[in-house]
Amino acid sequence: LYLAQQRCRAAGWPLALVLRLRYSAAFRNKLAASSHLMFNRLSIRYKLLVLLGASLGVGLLISSGVALYTTFVAEQQASLRTLRQVTAVTSENMRAALAFRDGHSAQKILHSLQADPHIQYAVALDERGSVLAQYQAASISADRATRWHKLLLQPSALQQHMDREFHYVIYPIELEGSPVGRLAVLSDNQAMYTKMRRYMVLQIGVTVLIFAGLLLLSWRLQLIFTQPITQLVQGMRHIGSSKDYSTTLHTDRTDEFGELYQGFNAMLREVRVRDEKLSHLATTDPLTGLANRRFALETMQTLAAQSERNQTPLGVILLDVDHFKQVNDTYGHPVGDLILQQVAHRLQASIRTYDIAARFGGEEFLVLCADTDVPTAVQVAERIRTVVAEQVFTTPQGATLRVTVSLGVQASITTPEAMMQLVEAADQALYCAKQAGRNRVVAHTEGAA
Repeated sequence: LYLAQQRCRAAGWPLALVLRLRYSAAFRNKLAASSHLMFNRLSIRYKLLVLLGASLGVGLLISSGVALYTTFVAEQQASLRTLRQVTAVTSENMRAALAFRDGHSAQKILHSLQADPHIQYAVALDERGSVLAQYQAASISADRATRWHKLLLQPSALQQHMDREFHYVIYPIELEGSPVGRLAVLSDNQAMYTKMRRYMVLQIGVTVLIFAGLLLLSWRLQLIFTQPITQLVQGMRHIGSSKDYSTTLHTDRTDEFGELYQGFNAMLREVRVRDEKLSHLATTDPLTGLANRRFALETMQTLAAQSERNQTPLGVILLDVDHFKQVNDTYGHPVGDLILQQVAHRLQASIRTYDIAARFGGEEFLVLCADTDVPTAVQVAERIRTVVAEQVFTTPQGATLRVTVSLGVQASITTPEAMMQLVEAADQALYCAKQAGRNRVVAHTEGAA
């Protein structure tokens, strides 16, 4: 574009023309960019339909062009062949007239050509090249007849020729092997063009119908390729919005799309396993396998909301391993960790299936009991205390020891905003159990008393 502008300036072209060249190129670039952007915004099914339609259109255009061209060439040959036949028949009738130089008879023979409305001019010449007779259609002007006369009498004139507006045939006439003259007949191309116009209209109509039918067929066929992709995209969007990685996309295809579905389902399984592992790590205490403090507080929020909605009490049990520091100091932290694991195992085995046990911190554990009043929570806590107290723990070195736990209990109807008051009340009861000699269960009401 820059070189073109420089050449325009060097040639002395007006500045407006140079600017027009610049802006026309910029407009073309902008139009191309807009078309590309619009095409990219189409969904894959419409892109495929556009590509199929464009391919069909180009294919039909090329085939129609080839058909029209071959038909046009064939019609030209047919027109020349027909005119040559007419000329040959007329020459047979003209032979005697030329042999005797009978101009009157020759004129009558040429006059019979008016039966064909497309024959515009004819001339009969004797062996010396002199005009013996000629014929011109009534609609032909004298100037045009003169031009055709000169054309047909040229020595270089071909025996047959097809022009844009007319075609002619020059036929030699012999008598007993000796030339007696020649006959030239010129016809217009109107019959050929009329036939070609009809054929073109028919060809265009058939092409349009075929294109429309193939386009409808392409719309149905593209579903074979795009439907699996759109279903996969819809499944991805659903999974992305719902975060439900347990979903599996089903398909009975065995081609590359089937492999794509299988790969996507395998990826979902990997994501689901990883998500479960991450969720487990985020909500589980790694030492004891119980729920961790964060998960316990989140669950307590839910249970507190349920307590407020149903007006049922929520029970909280807070327990602590007695003299746990002494166990660590005497046997070491590995034994202390082993004791915590065993206590957690006994704790989990002692509570009800719908109760939730969690490590609340250090050697302290929390049990949440939904829809549980104080007496029932005390029974659960007593069962925990008894099971732990009866357990004999063995260290890796072979030593045996027993540990006990102290438990504080509180239960009441609460709300998510006041749930920590339950924990604080249970912690106060636990403190009272420690002060009272450990290895016992104390409800908050007893502690307060």
